[in-house]
Amino acid sequence: MNLAKHPLTELEQRLIDVASGQGYELTHLLKYVCEIGHPRSCVTIYLDRERAIRQVIKVLIHPETPFGKLEAIEAAQGLSISSDFCHNSNLRRFPKRLNNGKAEIPFARSVECADITAFDRPLQTLATE
Repeated sequence: MNLAKHPLTELEQRLIDVASGQGYELTHLLKYVCEIGHPRSCVTIYLDRERAIRQVIKVLIHPETPFGKLEAIEAAQGLSISSDFCHNSNLRRFPKRLNNGKAEIPFARSVECADITAFDRPLQTLATE
């Protein structure tokens, strides 16, 4: 992974450190997203780097996350799940669907976190079986 090409900001590094504490690893780094995976539970999430520049923590989770886990995330203080799906060509581990264009593109559910403490909650919820 070439950190020199797309260096992490201070906030992004702190978020990666929090994720590491939950057993997640930085698996892929691109200009607009950080792919973070949990090897034991095979969960992948993406950190939206465009939002992190503005000090907003937005996590992209699998669009087919079970309803029970979505409810647990939504119930946690400081977290909100967008009702709309978001699309990004860099979400390589997520399914694709047709959006407004002619080709299919990966999509995800978006979770906004109020702060770093809130960021820890969906990580815990998603990694549990």
